Amino acid sequence: MTYHELKETFCDLKQRSPKDNLTAHIIFTEDSFDKKYPLLSRTYRVSSDNKRFWPNKFSRSIFACCLDETDQGVRLDWYMAEEGNKDGWKVENCYILEQMQDAAAISDLTRTEQDDGTVSYSFGSTRIQARESKENGKLRLKPLTGEQVSDGEWAELAIDRIYGYCTLLERHLNRTVGA
Repeated sequence: MTYHELKETFCDLKQRSPKDNLTAHIIFTEDSFDKKYPLLSRTYRVSSDNKRFWPNKFSRSIFACCLDETDQGVRLDWYMAEEGNKDGWKVENCYILEQMQDAAAISDLTRTEQDDGTVSYSFGSTRIQARESKENGKLRLKPLTGEQVSDGEWAELAIDRIYGYCTLLERHLNRTVGA
């Protein structure tokens, strides 16, 4: 999905249903930066609840955090070429977590503890392996690996997608178990 499509989707959601929120990952191109950064450093988690996406807001702020947690609370609109910054960071790709394959199947997950102390979550045609911990009374997942059926074969998921599924899994598990 392009950034324009993402912004349009978020703005439409806030216009129609202000209480609802979606989350997206925005991935910036490698050449947006002076040095080479890995995928997790170039991928930022963004909520539709940012002022940029609300109708009739004076501010156009977009706050986000990169997936490797080295860059937290960044004001993306100050850096993005797509938000009018000459020579700014260029969007390579973006996607909405709640629209990923099998996201709707998370409510029917199967949780299996592994011999190595990790946990495997299976839902739909997706399997995610993570390490569980508790933080401020909430279940937290450290993403490890993931795979998904694609064209009838199991294929390894990109690390940013594994992080996305872990975000959705945490939300679901913390809501259902009241952790």
